[in-house]
Amino acid sequence: MSCQQMPLRILLVSLLLCQLSFVSSVIAIDVDSYLMDGAKKSEAGDYRGALIEINKAIALDPTNAAAYQYRGVAKAKYGEFEGSILDYNKSIELDSSSAESFGSRGIAKARLGDLAGAILDFDVAIQIDPADGTAFFNHGMAMEMANNLKKACSDWDKATELGNQQAIAFSRKYCQ
Repeated sequence: MSCQQMPLRILLVSLLLCQLSFVSSVIAIDVDSYLMDGAKKSEAGDYRGALIEINKAIALDPTNAAAYQYRGVAKAKYGEFEGSILDYNKSIELDSSSAESFGSRGIAKARLGDLAGAILDFDVAIQIDPADGTAFFNHGMAMEMANNLKKACSDWDKATELGNQQAIAFSRKYCQ
């Protein structure tokens, strides 16, 4: 290799690296915009549209745990609980510290009648984030469905203490 070819090769490698870093940042922006669009459509009740946007994000970044979490929520709202559980599983596989993913999966399991699985997921969500009033509320709901009203009331009291407003009504109705 001549001395003249070496600077050209270094220049080409440098340009390639710059291009790759630019493409990487553009992909990150697209993933975030697809997730935001999906969230907006989900909030508006357009769950099919939300799934389309979130699928685009996952196609760009299949290692994005939040994308699977969001898609699971959209599927659950669409009534596809089995599919939502698969997405929550993938989200948890990618990020096992997400109390939200465990809680969401617990709700889907409860909707399918798997109360034992739901309770276990809520237990994990509470272990990850003991200040999550929603996790205590949902645990209480599962306990009430499992005919353990004493534990449900205890969970709803804790959820109320943590600021969960839904728990107040359930405590008043079932625990007084």
